[in-house]
Amino acid sequence: MRVRLIYLTNFFLTSALGVVFVFLEDVQTDNGLADWEVGLIAGNGFAAALVAQLLLSPMADRGRTRLLAILGLTAGIIGPIGFAYGSSLPVLAVSRGLTGIGLGLFGLVARKALIGLDSAGGGAKLGMLLSTAVAGFIIGPLIGAALEPVGFVAPFWFVSISLVVVGIPATKAIVASPIAKADVHYSDIKELLRRPRVQAAMLVQVIVFGYVGIFDATIDRFLTEEFSASTGTVAIVILFVGGPMLVLPRISGGLAERHGGSTVMLPALLVLVPVMLGYGIAASVVVATAVGFMHGVGESFASVSAQVLVLEVTGPERAAVGSGLLDASGLSAAALCAAVAPSLYGSIGQDGFLWAAGVATLLGALAYQRVRNAWD
Repeated sequence: MRVRLIYLTNFFLTSALGVVFVFLEDVQTDNGLADWEVGLIAGNGFAAALVAQLLLSPMADRGRTRLLAILGLTAGIIGPIGFAYGSSLPVLAVSRGLTGIGLGLFGLVARKALIGLDSAGGGAKLGMLLSTAVAGFIIGPLIGAALEPVGFVAPFWFVSISLVVVGIPATKAIVASPIAKADVHYSDIKELLRRPRVQAAMLVQVIVFGYVGIFDATIDRFLTEEFSASTGTVAIVILFVGGPMLVLPRISGGLAERHGGSTVMLPALLVLVPVMLGYGIAASVVVATAVGFMHGVGESFASVSAQVLVLEVTGPERAAVGSGLLDASGLSAAALCAAVAPSLYGSIGQDGFLWAAGVATLLGALAYQRVRNAWD
């Protein structure tokens, strides 16, 4: 029951982000926002989570999980309500930032609690945590679409109330969990950055989260403008993208733990890297949906294998700093891509996905080179 509550809270924290995706075009139109303002709002959740995780991850490894869990849950509850009633750029951006902080901090202490005193079985647990996050991401838009007839604020209130119900006992469960502690300092981050396996994992995470930022900030507009898709159709496409990630991360985590993170990571890149090329040449919703399904498959294996690769280096004692560093690299990419993507799409349309595919190819090749360095 303890573990299920943690997973369920993670699900609703991600749902809070997912609900927003399906309404981004409506928010832009209703409030007269420019493309760059929509990009700022979309990217701010990732940026806030990045800063919170990077700055506070050493506290988790030192055992200060209680404070971080409470701060994360509180921010996660307040953020959606602020977004529901916000009508100006500052309010919308800050509310989005609070939602990101909630997800970032809670995810940090959740991973620490799930890994516990021994990293054995950590791959499957990290994979399950990712699956619940993705479930929230893809069901969030469905929640938004289902409750939209009740009113714009309804889905945001639903998510916040759900977080109160499941998040409080989940926070108590995290606080009560035995964890491996270490006297971790910011110098540990510098030391980890010199490790080739950590560098490779960070590059993979940049690709994964960069794709997430681009997808989050443009998918509603892309499908609506190119194929006249309805809100319901957008939600269905997102469901197909996230579907594989409901099942595969737990499997990929177990494989990565048994055979090594790099063994699973490299073939995953061969699936993930060309995905943006597929979006760039898609000529129908059906094709875009098929590409999205492969997106979910590639991301399922790439993201979890990167987490296991870092856990191989850090062990359970420095798991929070390692995961914080990994997430910081991914979230920085997501924030940048989410901020830039709306303007880029507004300028060159679907061709923007082709540019993203080119950058991902270069990063994937560099990640492969760093893993080869780790083998030598």
